[in-house]
Amino acid sequence: MKIPLRLEPVIDTVYKLVPARAAHRLPENADDNRLREILATHPAHFAARELLADRLTAGGRIGEACQLRLDGCMLVSDLLDETDDDLLTLDWEDPYTAQALSMVYDSAADHFMIGDFEMAAAMLELLADRDPEDHLNASELLAFCYAALEEWELFDETAALLPADALATRLAAYWAEFRRTAEPTVAIRETMRRDDPALYKEWTAAEHEISPEYLADIESRRPTAAAEARRLWLRTEPLWRAFPEFTAYLKAE
Repeated sequence: MKIPLRLEPVIDTVYKLVPARAAHRLPENADDNRLREILATHPAHFAARELLADRLTAGGRIGEACQLRLDGCMLVSDLLDETDDDLLTLDWEDPYTAQALSMVYDSAADHFMIGDFEMAAAMLELLADRDPEDHLNASELLAFCYAALEEWELFDETAALLPADALATRLAAYWAEFRRTAEPTVAIRETMRRDDPALYKEWTAAEHEISPEYLADIESRRPTAAAEARRLWLRTEPLWRAFPEFTAYLKAE
C-alpha cells in the first residue's frame, strides 16, 4: 500500500511532511460521518483524524479513538522507516508536520495508559530522533518507559535531558533508584518524605480523586504542589498498577 505522505526538504537535514493530497480546511459543520468520509479518501488528514478521535473519546468510545491515533502514527512511522538518513529531523515550525508528530505522541500516551510501555517507548523514540528539540516533552514519558523496561543506560541518558528540579524528574529518580536496588532501604522513602512532601503524600494516599477542588487548583495560574503531584499521579498511574511494589514500599513503616 502506498504511503499517503512524503518528505520534502526544508534546509540541510530538516524535512517537512507533505500529504499526497492537499489537507484542505475541515468544513465547520463536519459531523462524524463526514470526517470518516474524509479519512477514507485522505487517511493523512491529521486534523480530521484528531477531531474524530477527540469526539470518540468524549463519547466514551476509547478503543476506536486509540485505533484512529495509532493508524495516524503508523503513517508517519512507515514513511520514516523507508529513509536511511539517521540525521533527518522534522520541521516543527510546519503546522502539518507538527500535527503529525503530535499524533505520534498521543498514540504513545495511549499505549502508556494501557501498560504497553515497550510500544510507547518505540513511538517516543521516534519523536526523540526526529524532533531533537523535544517540543512535545516526549523525553519525560520516555524516561518512565525506560525505567519500566529496566533499560538503565537509556534511562540515565534520557533523565539527564530533563530539568533536575521538575517534579516528574524527581519522581522518576526515586522510582528508578528503588527498582535498581536489590533490597531498598528506608533512605529512598525518607528522602522523598523530606525533600518532596507533596509527592510522598500523593503516592501514599488511599485515593486520588479528580475533585472540583483539584480541577480548580490545577487550572489556576499557580497550581499548588499538591495539585501538581495529583496530576503527575494521574499521568503515570499505569506504572503503579503494573509495578505496585513502589507504592507499597512507600506506605510501609
